[in-house]
Amino acid sequence: MPYDNQENKSIDLLLRRLLAKKMIGRNLKNAIKRAGKELVFSKNHILGLKRWFSSAQNAKKDFLRVQVGGGEHVLKGFLNIDIARPADLICDVREGMSLPSGSAELIFAEHFLEHIDYPRSVKRFIKECYRILKPKGKLVIGVPDAGMMIKAYLRKDRKFYRKILKKWYSKRYILEDIDTYIDLVNIHLRDENDSDKYSPHLWAYDEEKLVSLFRAAGFGQVSRWKFDTSIANPKRKFGSIYLEAVK
Repeated sequence: MPYDNQENKSIDLLLRRLLAKKMIGRNLKNAIKRAGKELVFSKNHILGLKRWFSSAQNAKKDFLRVQVGGGEHVLKGFLNIDIARPADLICDVREGMSLPSGSAELIFAEHFLEHIDYPRSVKRFIKECYRILKPKGKLVIGVPDAGMMIKAYLRKDRKFYRKILKKWYSKRYILEDIDTYIDLVNIHLRDENDSDKYSPHLWAYDEEKLVSLFRAAGFGQVSRWKFDTSIANPKRKFGSIYLEAVK
């Protein structure tokens, strides 16, 4: 949840008034909702950094293990970074991460990268991870495996199609509109644009693309990450690709 402060309450009231107007169409309402989210993100970012740097200990401490974008999936023994509670450090990592250079041994992020804009925010985030990591430190990133989905589409694999629908989208309101394989590819690459619960995907990734990003940021060794359920969400093992990059 976002910070419960007066400014966010004022933003929320303004948006509710706008959305209540009968003459506003669905697309404009969706645009207003997205703008409202960004306003709240900005307020959270500013307030979160103020609180963080009010502690001299935070500004100087080495946080050996860091998770970014975990949402409710908070990891014990990690510094959890996100744009809202229950994260330890609340900030918008699209604007950078306020951690000292060479302060972390591991940075972990799953199903986060696809939700930020490419190339600017994505490349900035990867470079920030490189800066923050110690020599030989590791960056582990997991994303929906677009390569797997496209290969299945080319095979017209109906068994895989039914499995994905049941496993991922069985409770979605949009399910009744997914009746061909290209619909499944589209929701995998984009997710739902007008949902209050789900955030849209802004870019698709496969192994080649992740390796390219890691190499461009300066990472040396890149390999598949052995899925570790003590860190990663077990529900995301199927249909995802996880890579490990070493500084």
